[in-house]
Amino acid sequence: MSYFAPNQPAFNYLRHLILPVWDWKAPLSGKELSLYLAHINQETHKANGWFYDSILPMPTHSPDGNALIADVNRGATRSGMGDFYAIPHPNPTLKKDWEDILEGYFSQEGPLNKIDTLIPQLSRQIGHQPDHPINVILTIPYPSALMSVFGKLRETGPALNFSTLSQNLVKASEQRLEACRWYVDRALQKWKEAGFHNIHLLGFYWIHETLRYSWEIDDHWVLKELYKHIQRRKSHFFWIPFYSSYNVRLLKDYRDIYFDCAMLQPGHIFYPYIKDVKEAALEAKARNAGVELEYYYQLPDWLGVGKEKHLRFRNYLNGGVKYGYMKEAVCGHFIGKNSIPEMFNSKDPREQTTLEDLYHFVKGDYQIKEG
Repeated sequence: MSYFAPNQPAFNYLRHLILPVWDWKAPLSGKELSLYLAHINQETHKANGWFYDSILPMPTHSPDGNALIADVNRGATRSGMGDFYAIPHPNPTLKKDWEDILEGYFSQEGPLNKIDTLIPQLSRQIGHQPDHPINVILTIPYPSALMSVFGKLRETGPALNFSTLSQNLVKASEQRLEACRWYVDRALQKWKEAGFHNIHLLGFYWIHETLRYSWEIDDHWVLKELYKHIQRRKSHFFWIPFYSSYNVRLLKDYRDIYFDCAMLQPGHIFYPYIKDVKEAALEAKARNAGVELEYYYQLPDWLGVGKEKHLRFRNYLNGGVKYGYMKEAVCGHFIGKNSIPEMFNSKDPREQTTLEDLYHFVKGDYQIKEG
C-alpha cells in the first residue's frame, strides 16, 4: 500500500492543505491570509513564491458561539494521560448557526472572498498565477446527539431532533443525515451563485476526529450515507483523525465506506509519550492515507512539551523525508490559530527558520536538519 498520493487530477492536484482556525469575531486579515497562500519576503514583505495550494478555513464555533466541534476535553492533566477524557460539547449548533456559518463563509469579509481577491494581487507580485486554482474545503458542523430541537429545514416541515431521548437511534440518525445533506446542498448552491474566479471548491470536511457509536449515536451510518450524497454531488469528503488504534482500524478501506481522503495526525507535538512520527506515518502509508503536520506558536504549559516544540516539529519535517510523506503523500497542516503570522512576525530567529523550513517542505526541497 502507499500514501494517498498528491497531484491527482481528480482532486485538482491537491498536495498540501492548511487548516487555519477561523474566528468570526477576530478573522484573519488579508495580510495574514496572504502568509498562508504565498511565501512573503521578510525584508520587502512582497510575495515571491506560492505556498499552500489548498486551504480549509476552519471555524470551531458559530458566530453566536455554539460549537461545530463534537466534544471538549476534561481532566487534570489534559495531555492524553491520567484522568484525561472528553465529554459532548454542552453548546451544540442549531440550524440558525449552520445558516450563519454559511453566510459567514460567503460574506464579503469571509474567508472565501478574501482568498479569491488575494490571488490576483499575489500573482502580480510573484509574476505568475498558481498552477491550479487554490482549493477550498468547507467544514460541516458536527450534528450533536445532544441537540433535540435543531430547527426546521423547510417552513412546513418538522423541527429536526438528533437526540434519542424521545425516539430510537434510527430516527435520530436519519435526521442528523438530513441536516448534513441540506448543509452540503446549500453550500454548493451558494458557491455556484458566488461566481469566484480563483478558487476551487474541492469538498467538505468532517470536523470530528474520530467516529462514535453507542446506544445514543451512530456516526458510522450517517457518514456512509453522507459520503454517497457528496459523491453524487461530484464533490469530495475529507477526514483528519487523531492517531489511535481505533482510528487506525477505521482507516482500513475507508475510501470504500466513509471518505475520499483521510490524513492521520501523529499527535507528537502534543503528547510527551508519543516520541516520534514514525508509527503514525507508517500506519497512514499502509492505509492509503495522508499525514498531518502539527505545530503551535504558543503551546499551553499543561501539555508538558512546550520546551521541546521546535525539536518535535523538526521531527515532523525530518519524518517527511525519512518516511517519504513530504513528496509521496497529501499532507494536512494544522499550524495552530494564527501561528503562521505569529511565526513570520516573531523576533525569535527559531520561529522564522521553522517557517522557512516549512515552506521548503511544502515545495518539496526540504533537507533533513538535526537538533
